[in-house]
Amino acid sequence: MADAGGSGSVKDSEADIDDLLMHLDLRDDELDDVEIGADAVKEFEKDARWLAIGKVHTKRSFSADALFGKMKAIWNLSQDPICREVGENLFVFQMHCLGDWKKVVHQGPWTFRGWAVLIEDYDGRVDPGKISFGGLFVWAQIHGIPELYRKVHVVDDLARRIGKTKEVQMSPKLFYEGNYVRIRVLVEVSRPLTRIVSLNIVGEGKKRQLVKYEKIPFFCKHCGLLGNNHEECGDGVWTKKELQYGDFMLASRRANLQNVEPRPFNQRGRGGRFGRGAYADSRKWSSQDASLDEGDELLDSASSPLKTTAMETSGENDTGARKQLEFDTDLEKGLALAGPSEVGDPEEVPPPPPSYTNPRDRTKIRKTAVNNDLATSAASSEEDLRAQ
Repeated sequence: MADAGGSGSVKDSEADIDDLLMHLDLRDDELDDVEIGADAVKEFEKDARWLAIGKVHTKRSFSADALFGKMKAIWNLSQDPICREVGENLFVFQMHCLGDWKKVVHQGPWTFRGWAVLIEDYDGRVDPGKISFGGLFVWAQIHGIPELYRKVHVVDDLARRIGKTKEVQMSPKLFYEGNYVRIRVLVEVSRPLTRIVSLNIVGEGKKRQLVKYEKIPFFCKHCGLLGNNHEECGDGVWTKKELQYGDFMLASRRANLQNVEPRPFNQRGRGGRFGRGAYADSRKWSSQDASLDEGDELLDSASSPLKTTAMETSGENDTGARKQLEFDTDLEKGLALAGPSEVGDPEEVPPPPPSYTNPRDRTKIRKTAVNNDLATSAASSEEDLRAQ
């Protein structure tokens, strides 16, 4: 159903009504007019102020419902637009507010399955088949302009060689590779894309600057026109030399983390967590990176967390174990201060300290011992009775 020359096909398939009226004798009831007053016209104009008309610049067939669903998802407007098919590869879009209308008409380029979607403002009066689609606005880059000649009027003149200029950015943020100025221009779909612009400087000669495009729709590598592929152009068989357009015209994105200052490791991201933007170097740090000597790194300075944890969690129920630990510590200090004559044989090894027992385990042992004592006393009572 889609046709790159949609408006032309409508003109060929439908006879102009003025030509028909020259050969028709109209009846009186056919000449009975429906009058629309001036007030009604103003109301209708208010309803039609957010209209746009578009078509897909391709000769391939596609579903109108697929186009409507895809464009609604891409535009992501505040309110869903009203979409209507009005002809062969012709569509009318009705927005509900100024912001949505500006986004659809002015913030392209838009693509559908890689093909350009041409959008024009529409007043609702003109026959959709007579709308002329001149082109689409794209972002282009001019690379390598010498700093001495990097002036607004010079860049504006260069941009006019590419298309109708809408905006010039002299110092854009370098999201793409290279040293460039960024321009927004209207590219005519009936003309090949511009690859090179030239400066002719007196005394220095000509300087060629490469033109690259951001998010450009499909174009032919042979003829440079939007809307077709080089394998579909002519018989599709071309030598490498005959393909005068190609990927060198596409702007390349820079690495995502390039020129991004890393956030300190202890700085939290959104929501108080180490989320987006909060990252740290994942490599392992050596002793040299941490300003440590190898000897310090090898020292055994670790302490057992079991004693500390157990003493903190035991509380008042572990008073006996705490006193025992203090006694063992005092004993060790006394042995260290005493000489060999006071402690006897220096080769004698002191007994190991008593092992720590959890208070809960001691309670269980105590209960078990009581139960055993009760059972023993009951058994002895029965033996006494039997003996009597």
